[in-house]
Amino acid sequence: MEGLGDNRETIVKAGIKIMHNKSIEAKAKIQKTKANVLREQGYVPGVIYGQTITPIPIIFEIKAINRLLREDGENAFFEIMMDNNIWPVRLKEVQRDPLTRKVIHIDALALKSGQKIRAEVPIRIEGGGKVNRDGIIIQRQKNTVCVEGLADNIPDCINVSVERLGDRRSIRVGDLEISEEISIIDNYDAVVLCTAKHSRLDIEEILAEGKEDEIEDDIDIGEI
Repeated sequence: MEGLGDNRETIVKAGIKIMHNKSIEAKAKIQKTKANVLREQGYVPGVIYGQTITPIPIIFEIKAINRLLREDGENAFFEIMMDNNIWPVRLKEVQRDPLTRKVIHIDALALKSGQKIRAEVPIRIEGGGKVNRDGIIIQRQKNTVCVEGLADNIPDCINVSVERLGDRRSIRVGDLEISEEISIIDNYDAVVLCTAKHSRLDIEEILAEGKEDEIEDDIDIGEI
């Protein structure tokens, strides 16, 4: 797939809607330039690839990548602009330094019209992580869910309200509400969130210390 040219109408006609209209400029990576030298100059190396495109080594300004990750996460859809071309892409992989956690490489998947993709979509819990006076705690068990659909139909996140628990002790992947344009490609029985019960003494201590959002990982949640 060649670049679509510096014309957003062309992108719309091709059947690809750019998510949030985010654009990042890139430059062609000069061969034999060492990655650590690029990073010292404020760039991070990357590559654009896809089913019908020859992989293109590129470099991004690290500030632009950090802003994209901060605002849209590692599942972002955006445009790459380079040499009067525009590629609709999604982040495929973000490599980080294991010690500093700084971004050291970006893989971007070029999208084409009518192409279904799979993506890990973050799950956002609304009203979770709070302890009520009866000692009930909401615990998150799953952070993302894998979905499949056209790029412009993939949501930024999937919202789950703890109010939907009702008398149940858990919400599973199969309970999530999603649009008809996408499909869940995940274990429908996987638990997204569940409830656990603390003793009255534990609750009083948590409330007194103002740590309602601090949930211990080793709580015994019993059978769900």
